[in-house]
Amino acid sequence: MAAGTVAGVYAQALLALAEERGSTMQVIEDCREALDGLTPAVLAQLDDPRVGKVKAKDAVRAAFTGKLSKELVDLLQLLIDRNRLSDAPSIFAEAIRNAEAKVGLVRVQAVTAHPITAAELTLLTERLKQAIGPGVMVHATTDPALISGLTLRFGDTMLDASARRQLADMKATILTAPVGANLWSE
Repeated sequence: MAAGTVAGVYAQALLALAEERGSTMQVIEDCREALDGLTPAVLAQLDDPRVGKVKAKDAVRAAFTGKLSKELVDLLQLLIDRNRLSDAPSIFAEAIRNAEAKVGLVRVQAVTAHPITAAELTLLTERLKQAIGPGVMVHATTDPALISGLTLRFGDTMLDASARRQLADMKATILTAPVGANLWSE
């Protein structure tokens, strides 16, 4: 997400405050914890108008004070005040991504049609480090629907070298190809 999005703006503000207070690493770790703990059901309960903002803020304070950094607890309360609590997961994810990018860490999601071996994963990681930079971390999963090949996703970039996409491109080319009147004549 870009800095101009709601999540981007709040994430930048959170990271700036954490850096000012010298608690950036703790805030990032707490963002990871909060992503796990703030399920859609919990967010829906806290965001329910019948609960009210005061009770929702009290519940957040009671549940997270001492477990999450003060910056995150304050942010959650601010999001309740501004009716933006449902944006919390994307704000936390954006803060994590921005902090990782700042230190040069790039998480790459590699999806292959078939499970890859440790040697193939090492080779892929080394090639990505040459192309992207030394802070590459690859997380590999499989999706048999790709038929063969792989897809790579990092940041806002998606590279698709799968047979599924190539076949879809061929189909689109065939279906949109102009057909002349002399197609069957010699």
